[in-house]
Amino acid sequence: MQRYRAKEEIIRPIEKETGKNLEEIKTQKGGLRQLTMDVLYRIGGIKGVEIGRIFDVHYSTVSQGRKRLLEKLQKDRKLRELLDCVEKGLSLCLSL
Repeated sequence: MQRYRAKEEIIRPIEKETGKNLEEIKTQKGGLRQLTMDVLYRIGGIKGVEIGRIFDVHYSTVSQGRKRLLEKLQKDRKLRELLDCVEKGLSLCLSL
């Protein structure tokens, strides 16, 4: 059984690695926003509709963003490294 995490617990390592808070991430287009949506979905267990509400977008935008992220991760080494760092940061947050 997978343990899902609270939204704040997931956002914290992303903010730490990027130096940007959720409000700043929400205003950006592209990789960082897509990465945040993906981590909220995969690790947070938050449904696309709820992620859409967080980012003020339609749930289909969340789905498309996650699909595009997979393509970007193949080509963008820095984005892949960011995802790795965030995932490592989350693994260190087990006791939070």
